[in-house]
Amino acid sequence: MALVIRLTDVARRAGVSTPTASRALNGVSSVDAALRERVLMAASELGYLPNRVARGLRQQRTGILAHLTVGLRASFHARLAEGVQQTALDLGYSMILGTNFDKPRDVNYAKVFESYGVDGMVVVPGFPDDNLSGLAQRLPIVEVDRTLGPLGSAHAVLLDNAGAMALAVEHLHSLGHERIALMAGDAPVSTELERRAGFSAALRALSLPAGPVILGEYTEEGGRRASKRLFELLGEVSAVVVTTNEMLAGLVLATRERGLRLPDDLSVTGLDDARWTRLTQPRMTVVEQPAYEMGVMAVKLLVKVVQAGRLPATQRVHRMPGRLIVGGSTGPPSRRQT
Repeated sequence: MALVIRLTDVARRAGVSTPTASRALNGVSSVDAALRERVLMAASELGYLPNRVARGLRQQRTGILAHLTVGLRASFHARLAEGVQQTALDLGYSMILGTNFDKPRDVNYAKVFESYGVDGMVVVPGFPDDNLSGLAQRLPIVEVDRTLGPLGSAHAVLLDNAGAMALAVEHLHSLGHERIALMAGDAPVSTELERRAGFSAALRALSLPAGPVILGEYTEEGGRRASKRLFELLGEVSAVVVTTNEMLAGLVLATRERGLRLPDDLSVTGLDDARWTRLTQPRMTVVEQPAYEMGVMAVKLLVKVVQAGRLPATQRVHRMPGRLIVGGSTGPPSRRQT
């Protein structure tokens, strides 16, 4: 039978009382730094692991957070999850992950996480009719990337979607493009609704004509199918902004199959600096989303609410800016585009 190392063993090794060892391990600020280091060294030497269940019963907390996301296939969501997990660990919390590819699984994961007694959740909402408000009345929740608005939680960390669309449209306009299309996901989630509205607002701000909006599924194949409709408009448009990374990949493949060259035949701007967009020839022009940093902020906000012991009374939305990265997929309109 493995030897169980107890807090009293750590205290004895460090030469302090058990309450002092407990305060040192829990980061109480009144503990002398040298003494805390001695206790931490003793705990490390003995291989001491705190009993989270017992501590949770005393503090009415488990030290566990949950991250519920729409999946990890897209590089954005994978990077976001890295930020969530690393920050939780840095702040002394364990993290459990669930991916909600469909609504029943989304609902089940939320119930399971609550039954585990998690202290709070970082959620990327999967469906516009998900109602997190009931759960958010009982448990601290921070939405990230997307929000359900009044149906969601008190805190949301989002990209400045209108600003991101303005960066893309202004870049294309600076190159001389006046006829710009939008390729976007067809799901009525907040990100896509905001990006469509931001695209239209950016065109109006530059006194450009309204561009065609082509909707499709959030997949590579959805991007390929939407590209067929875009190619029918090549005599009318000279550039396109694509709002999702998977659809952008489908568009790039479709241009190659059709024998089109970027940016000679079409200037393309995407959203999100995925690794593959840096490896294409030419490199893609994109508006980078701060995915990792959004995950960091979401967890920090969540932990602040957990430690305060009360839920915010009003919703607060925190917007993070995108960053334009200019590659070779955009250029001035060629004579073939005019």
